[in-house]
Amino acid sequence: MKRTRVQHGIYKNLPSNAIYNSQAANVIFAIGIAFKLSTAPSVISQEYGSSTLWVYLILSAAELILTVCIFAFARMRGDGLLRSTGSVLYRVCCGIAALWLTAKGTFYFCYCAAYLAHEQFGGVEPTLFYLLLLAPIIYLGIKGSRSIARTGEIFVPVFFALIVLNLIFLETDLDIGRNLPVFSMEPSSFFKGLPKYGLWLGDALPFAFLRIKNKRLPYVTGGVAVTFALVNIIIFLGVSIYGEALKTVTDLLIRIAGFNQLSMDIGRMEWTNLFAVIALSIISLSFVFFGCTAAAERATGYSLPSKIIFPAVVAITVLFSQSSQAVAQFAVGLTGYILMALAIALPLILLALAIYTKKKYAGLYKCLDAEYRPHPPLRPSNPYSLADNVLAGMKENATQTQNVLENGSLQPDTQENGQ
Repeated sequence: MKRTRVQHGIYKNLPSNAIYNSQAANVIFAIGIAFKLSTAPSVISQEYGSSTLWVYLILSAAELILTVCIFAFARMRGDGLLRSTGSVLYRVCCGIAALWLTAKGTFYFCYCAAYLAHEQFGGVEPTLFYLLLLAPIIYLGIKGSRSIARTGEIFVPVFFALIVLNLIFLETDLDIGRNLPVFSMEPSSFFKGLPKYGLWLGDALPFAFLRIKNKRLPYVTGGVAVTFALVNIIIFLGVSIYGEALKTVTDLLIRIAGFNQLSMDIGRMEWTNLFAVIALSIISLSFVFFGCTAAAERATGYSLPSKIIFPAVVAITVLFSQSSQAVAQFAVGLTGYILMALAIALPLILLALAIYTKKKYAGLYKCLDAEYRPHPPLRPSNPYSLADNVLAGMKENATQTQNVLENGSLQPDTQENGQ
């Protein structure tokens, strides 16, 4: 059977949740920049001060290990294997993952929406702004992974160029020594407080429910490396610029664009990164929404309840919470330890379960994707002439005056029978 191409080169006989590794790299960049540079620096620096960079380096190392586990699980088709075997433990893990992604999406939406509504667009009614921001997130999340991946493929390269250009033309007083010493507090207190920031780990978890279609270049590896390097470079510059005052900077990615050599000619440049923050946040939150619905579908067999519950929880929390500060304190309290434990445990359990199931059901694993493989072409069969002993060449000539039946015999001539 000839494979028919559809948009973006994805074939009809591939699973519906397949995306290219280049698209996955764009989504990785969007999530890393949006989640780790918008509100996290000010929240973390409130406790760690000048040690914020070192907190980021440790969290980046942990995030890198979790990302490797998730993509290893996706590469070995762990989702399809565990669904085929009906693993109960996998369904339980997916149910927990759906709850965890709902909490992650809710907390981050509160951070992002409250900051934009009160500091960037103060003249806009907050309720209206929240609903307007939530609408594209729900739309992209329901449309699925391919729509999110293609949206990221369009916007992410543009915003990557804007962020890099803002860093190239950066003009301000930098004191690199503000990043030292490593421990501006007691080491015991330093490591004791780290688990509170589990909200900013586990960004790659939704990739566990996707299929990655490879191109020639290692886009995923490059995307992870570029994202982690850029995040830590911006944190390094942020601490060098603001020092202990970083805790007052509500969005480092937007504020750092103000220190620009082009400001004298063009004007204030914060708007460039402001658009990047809004678009990357929409892509990231819609991807979290997709991951929540995919996990719920694997846990319960239905995705519709999660498509209703996720936006409802987000909207209720934003509209009825006392303030974003209250949400922040709740997210980095005991809740932060729970989020950290789940963010670390889920990828490790999923990968271990997939490896064990692959060994146990080796025969099933070999033919796991047989339904997506192209069928071999059919060999032409010899003419069937057993019914009336008519040769193939004679039959071809006979078709001009008489029809050939399916069994190979000639249709009787009604005129001859009538005579």
